[in-house]
Amino acid sequence: MPVAGNNSITIIILSTVLSSNIKNQKISMVLPCRDEEDALGACLSTIKKVLSDNSLWGEIIVSDSSSDRSPEIAKDFGVIVVKHNKIGYGNAYLEGFKKITGDVVIMGDPDGSYDFNEILNFLDALDCNDVVVGSRFKGKMERGAMPWSHRYLGSPLILFLMRNLYGLNLTEPSTGFVAIRKDALDKMKLRQTGMEFASEFLVEAKKRGLKIGEIAIDYHLRRGESKLRTFRDGFRHLNFLIKRRIGN
Repeated sequence: MPVAGNNSITIIILSTVLSSNIKNQKISMVLPCRDEEDALGACLSTIKKVLSDNSLWGEIIVSDSSSDRSPEIAKDFGVIVVKHNKIGYGNAYLEGFKKITGDVVIMGDPDGSYDFNEILNFLDALDCNDVVVGSRFKGKMERGAMPWSHRYLGSPLILFLMRNLYGLNLTEPSTGFVAIRKDALDKMKLRQTGMEFASEFLVEAKKRGLKIGEIAIDYHLRRGESKLRTFRDGFRHLNFLIKRRIGN
C-alpha cells in the first residue's frame, strides 16, 4: 500500500503477498562484480533460493571484471557471466544490461552487505512504482558497515544537491540495491562509468518522469576489500551532479 510523498517519491508499506502481475514476469538480477570471491557464492545461493522458493522465473547476470575466482564461482552456480575488462561500477552495469531478457531488473552488489532475501520486498513495491530504491538510512545499519565520513558528510551532501538541484526527495543517495521495470530502464540514457553511475541513475529516473519508491533495507559489513575510495568517488558524484545541472 503506497503512501504518497513529494515529487513522485513514494514511501512503501510492504505487504506479504506478491501480485500475480509481478509473479508472472521474468526477473533479471544484475550483479556488478570485481573480485568478490569472498561473498559471491553466498549471494548467488540466497538469490537462487528466493527465486525457487517463491516460484519466480528469472535469470542471474554477473558482470565481471575480476582477477580472482569470482567468474569461476559464478559459472559453478550456472548463472550468466558477462566477462569484460572494463573497470568501474557504471561499466559493470552497462555491460550487464546488454544481456537482460527479463521484464523486471534488480540490481545488487554481491559483496555481502545486502540481504538478497529482501528481493520480495522490492518486487512488492514495484507493483505500484517504476523504480524502487533500497534505503540503508531507513533500515538497520550494522556497526562499521558505512564509514562515518560517508554516513555523516558525503551522503548528506549528495542528498542536499539531489534535492535542491533535481527535486529528488530521497533518504538514500547511492544504494547498491535497486529494482526497476525493464521498460523504464529502456527510457534512461545511462553513460557514467564509475561510482557516479548511482547518482546518474536517480537523476535520470527523475528526468524521465518515472515513479520512484523507497523501501527500508538492512546494511551489513561487506566481505572482502572495498573498492570505494572516499575522496575520489565522492568527488565524481559531486562533479556529475553539478556539471549535469549546469549542462541542462
